[in-house]
Amino acid sequence: MLPVSRYPMQFFLIFDQSLLPLLLIVAAAALYQHVFKPDIKQIASLALNIFAPLLVFDSLTRHQTTLPELGQPIGFMVLLTAGMMLLGWAAAMALRLGSQDRTSLVLACSMINIGNFGLPLIYFTFGQEAVAMSVIIFVVFNIPLTTVAIFVSSDKLQTKDMLTDVLKIPIFHAMVLALVFTGFGWQLPTGLAKGVHLMADGAIPLLIFVLGQQLASFSLNRNWGVYAGAIVLVVVIRLILSPLLADRLLALFSFSTLEYNVALVQTSGPSALLPLMYAIKFNRSPDLLAALIISTTVVSGISLPVVISLLAG
Repeated sequence: MLPVSRYPMQFFLIFDQSLLPLLLIVAAAALYQHVFKPDIKQIASLALNIFAPLLVFDSLTRHQTTLPELGQPIGFMVLLTAGMMLLGWAAAMALRLGSQDRTSLVLACSMINIGNFGLPLIYFTFGQEAVAMSVIIFVVFNIPLTTVAIFVSSDKLQTKDMLTDVLKIPIFHAMVLALVFTGFGWQLPTGLAKGVHLMADGAIPLLIFVLGQQLASFSLNRNWGVYAGAIVLVVVIRLILSPLLADRLLALFSFSTLEYNVALVQTSGPSALLPLMYAIKFNRSPDLLAALIISTTVVSGISLPVVISLLAG
C-alpha cells in the first residue's frame, strides 16, 4: 500500500516532470507559430515519419519483455481500448459531431499517454519492483496506438484502403520490428543503438511542439458550446470513467496486487500525443484533438494523484 503522506508528492512529480516541461514547450511552439507561421504539416510529417518511429522502436527494444508475459495484459488492453472507443463514440453521437470531430473525440478517449507520463510516475510511486509490469503495460498499449489509431484516423472509405494507410506509416513497421527484436531477444549494435536513442530522445519534445503549434492555429469559426462540451466529456471519460472501467476489467484477470495497481494507474493517464500527428496528416480536426490532449494532460495533474490516493486508502 502507498502511504497517504506521499499524496502531495504525486502532484509535485507530475507537475515537475510532465506538466511544466510540456507547458513550456507548448508556449514556445505557440509563440513560434504566431511569429513565423510555418507549415505545421511539414513539421508533423517529420515527427510522424522519422522521430516517432524511432521513439517507438527505441522504447520497446530497450525494455526487453517476452511474449508469454504479454498474454493477460493484451487481453486487458483490448477490452479497455474497445470500451473507451465505444464511450467516445457515444459521447460524439450525443454531441452530434461531424465525422472528423467524432474521430478526434474517439481517439482522445481511447488512446492513452502511457510512456512519458506513466513510466516515471509508476517508478516513483511503487518502486523498482513495479518497473517490469509498467514496461509490459507500455508495450501492449503501444499496439493500438500504432495500428488502431491510424486506421480510425484514415480519411479513406474502404477498409482495404484504411489498412493500406496503416501500412504506409513507418510507425507501424517500427512497432512490428521492435516486437520481433523483443521476442527474439535481439539488440542493435552499440553504435547504431546510440544513434537511434539520440534521435528518439528528440521525439517527445517535437510531438509536444507540434501540439503547441496546433493550439496556436485554432479556428474561431466553430460552435464553441459543442467544443466546450467535447472537452468536458473527454476529460470525464478519459480521467474518471476509464479508471473505473479499468478497475472492473482488471478483476477479470489473475493480476497480483502490485500488477493491478500499476496497470490501473498507468492507464488512468491523459490522451496520447501521437494521434494528433495522424489527425494533421489526414485532416481529422487536429485543432479539436489538440485542445482535448492539452485539457486531459493538465487535469490529469489532479486526477492521477487522486487515483493513487484511493489505492492507498
